[in-house]
Amino acid sequence: MSLASHFNMSNISQSANLLILLIGNIFGQQFIPADPFNVLEIEQKQFSDSTSISSLMLRPIISNKNTSNWRILARTEFYYNNNTPNLENMGNRYIGKGLGMFTGINLSYSGKFFSFSIEPFYLTSQNNEVMTVGRDAMFGRLNDAGYNRDSPYSSTGLRETQLYLHYKDIGIGYSNANMWWGPGLHSTLTMTNNTTGFPHLMIGTLNEKRIRNIGVNVRYVFSTLDKTIGDPYFTALVWTLRFYTDPLITIGLSRNYLSGGLPTDRPFTKMDAALIVFEQLLVDTKIKEYPPDWDPHDPWDELMSGFLMLDFPLSKLRLYAEFGTNDHRQNFSDLRAQPDHASAYILGMRKYGLFQNDNFVAGFEYTNLILGKFWKYRATPNWYDKDYYDYSSYDGRRWAAHSGSDSDDLYVYFGYQSDKWAFIPALNYERHGVLYTRPAEVKMEVRLDLRYTWNDYRFNVFFEREWLEHAGFVPDKWRVGNVIWFGVERDLTALFAKKVSNFRKTSTE
Repeated sequence: MSLASHFNMSNISQSANLLILLIGNIFGQQFIPADPFNVLEIEQKQFSDSTSISSLMLRPIISNKNTSNWRILARTEFYYNNNTPNLENMGNRYIGKGLGMFTGINLSYSGKFFSFSIEPFYLTSQNNEVMTVGRDAMFGRLNDAGYNRDSPYSSTGLRETQLYLHYKDIGIGYSNANMWWGPGLHSTLTMTNNTTGFPHLMIGTLNEKRIRNIGVNVRYVFSTLDKTIGDPYFTALVWTLRFYTDPLITIGLSRNYLSGGLPTDRPFTKMDAALIVFEQLLVDTKIKEYPPDWDPHDPWDELMSGFLMLDFPLSKLRLYAEFGTNDHRQNFSDLRAQPDHASAYILGMRKYGLFQNDNFVAGFEYTNLILGKFWKYRATPNWYDKDYYDYSSYDGRRWAAHSGSDSDDLYVYFGYQSDKWAFIPALNYERHGVLYTRPAEVKMEVRLDLRYTWNDYRFNVFFEREWLEHAGFVPDKWRVGNVIWFGVERDLTALFAKKVSNFRKTSTE
């Protein structure tokens, strides 16, 4: 089946004409999505003006300045993959073996009391047959698992949909947009855009709210994950505090639960699931609040992580860490004795302006989710290991760290980016089943990200070569793959503003 048979240009044209009718006054962008694709570019511009450095920890970000702001962005991407689908942090963009294409038009608006975004999209992939590696259990939700294996795959709908009522950056709304929580560029422990965004209710800040020298960001999220086994409730509370000192210091905490869908010794309602992130942190403390015949231990899946980020504006340096723990601790004595039990962490650095040149950028990020060292002596839950919640996956992929259970991941990059050009090579070393299996899978990747901006257009070329050693945990079994991606984006905001202006001018003459 050819790509042309999937794609109808007249439909796109009709959509564009419809958007013209929606436009009143058009000004500029006020929306930063979860996708980390442009984070380096945004941060580089912020460090060039030390008064505007923000954390970008909690995305998406919707900002308003008491004006009505519109933006229209159209993009089309073409892919060729000669092996398994394995790109991370792609949202619902799926790149199976063979040719593929994604196209979408994103419309966003931010006003004083009301904001929204919406992106009609179309995705298609030849999705040709690939070699299976036959992983079991929790390792079956790595990104190379694939959809509709060995048959063409297509998807269409509305993504990045958000609708918020707000006042002074505090609001409530409903969304299916991807989210990103944490300082990482390549991964986080609790929430990334590695899978399709799921519908959710959000209450809190849409952007950092500045109170003197402290920036506050708080978000509560609640959802029923209908594309996850068991249809569990997802409940999360995440917050950050940013201290505008020298250096700039940002701390934060994320607590999230998967709950419901299982029989328990006590009633468990939707309201219970909605409030579960506010319950006590320690089992011994919970015991005091429960009836004597209730077990304070539950089968739910709880993750908690803390963030720390240091920004040095003069040296254009960002240092960050994330530390997380899986499930409850019994008491403070347990926490003091073995704080690293069932833990995971991320360490990273991003540096702008190397070698006295503002356009050079470099960084590294290391993610460690290896099974805890106490696993031989006490019950040590693995991260994302609940089979009855499909190993913390939605629509077939994990919404958190893409490397998955019992893994680690090192990402290193160095490159050049200016207003016109970006050239950023990267290396990625990733292991799966480090302690759980013998031998562990080893994935190595070489990447090249090339971008060019011309007027309202941006052209992107991305290449990745992957080597997978001990594929499927079989000794000396190799898999090699290549992906090349060409994309073009166009900011249509100014064009539509001009068309609307001309229409108004002719209508009044």
